[in-house]
Amino acid sequence: MKGFIFLMALSLMLSTSVPSASAFYKGFAEDLQQERQSEKSKKETYHHIFLKLQAEELGIETEGKDKEQLHKEVAERKIKQSAKEKGVETDGKDVKELAKEVHHAEVKEKAEELGIKIKGKDPQLLAEEVYEKLLNQRAKELGVDPAGKDIEELKKVVMEASIKQKANALNIKTEEKDVGELRKAIHEKKIFQTAEELGINTDGRNAEKLLDEIMTKHAKEAKKQKLYPFEKKEGVLFQGHHMGEK
Repeated sequence: MKGFIFLMALSLMLSTSVPSASAFYKGFAEDLQQERQSEKSKKETYHHIFLKLQAEELGIETEGKDKEQLHKEVAERKIKQSAKEKGVETDGKDVKELAKEVHHAEVKEKAEELGIKIKGKDPQLLAEEVYEKLLNQRAKELGVDPAGKDIEELKKVVMEASIKQKANALNIKTEEKDVGELRKAIHEKKIFQTAEELGINTDGRNAEKLLDEIMTKHAKEAKKQKLYPFEKKEGVLFQGHHMGEK
């Protein structure tokens, strides 16, 4: 009987002093959710900073405008500027129509550079032909053999080779690292480089904290110097078959 009472007492003590597995996992899930929300909030803040700087550069008033409004105005201004540069008539056309015409003008321009015949070709088919030619050129530059690969497979291999090339240029070891790990390593290395260029103390600080300081305190200067993440993007025409997206 005494043994039974002891076991009951021990069971009661454990049940009141040790959190249950369900409580533990609930707490873990809540922490993870808060972390994700915080990360999402930071990304939205950074995106808004990007947009504000772009808007200011384009002479657009930013005061009192939310992210969606700024995005709309920046996109419209850029499309109209590109239309003017490409000699595309803008009168009486909405933004979607203008964007389509600007895109086609860019494709034709690139086709001429590549020696591709334009006359009588459907705009989408011409865009795909130009894209494929550019992709094959990039493959050759990276030492990738396109033989036997369809367009999607070649795009994947070229992207992987391009990432490895960037990693090697930054003295990042590529052995036993997948594409995701290499992207992360490149991202972090560039953040540290930007911080050093801006005179930000990096001692004992991780990439996440440095990026936060760069974006919230030094974004304008980083953009002025074209430092990461404001550096000029390479390979704009390799973002998909819909070339000219910016």
